[in-house]
Amino acid sequence: MSGFTGFSDKIPEGTMVQNAPFFPDLDLAIFQQNYRLPGEYREKMLSDRLQLAMLWADAELAEWKTSQEALGYESLATVPGGDPIGGKPPLVLHYTRAVSCKAKAFLLNDYKTMLRKSDAQSDAKESDETEAKWHQYASEAINNLQGKLSILVEAL
Repeated sequence: MSGFTGFSDKIPEGTMVQNAPFFPDLDLAIFQQNYRLPGEYREKMLSDRLQLAMLWADAELAEWKTSQEALGYESLATVPGGDPIGGKPPLVLHYTRAVSCKAKAFLLNDYKTMLRKSDAQSDAKESDETEAKWHQYASEAINNLQGKLSILVEAL
């Protein structure tokens, strides 16, 4: 579907963003759909932020990945982590959530700079607190993947 911009706001499924060999490639269309991203975000921007989030997640998991490779696991999908859900290994689901949440946090920051009519703005969508929450979700997913507890400390 096209909006008033003349751009299609739907990315075809199977538009994969490649990752480092141990970690899964991610489908850009699924990311766009599952995380309800506005049509104003062009495919290239979404892909870039997803790649940056992959870099973040891969760096967060570097030590853990090395230990898993030492145990003989060739990819995240082969590391034991429970029964598959919807045909996907649980650790892949946690990884996908971590990357997607981090990418959405990056995109929320970008959204603030886009030129829009004032009546189309949503303070809740664009707030620093909302962006911080998505960063938190990403960190929690990384911890869940590694089997670590997430502890949240908030200032009173």
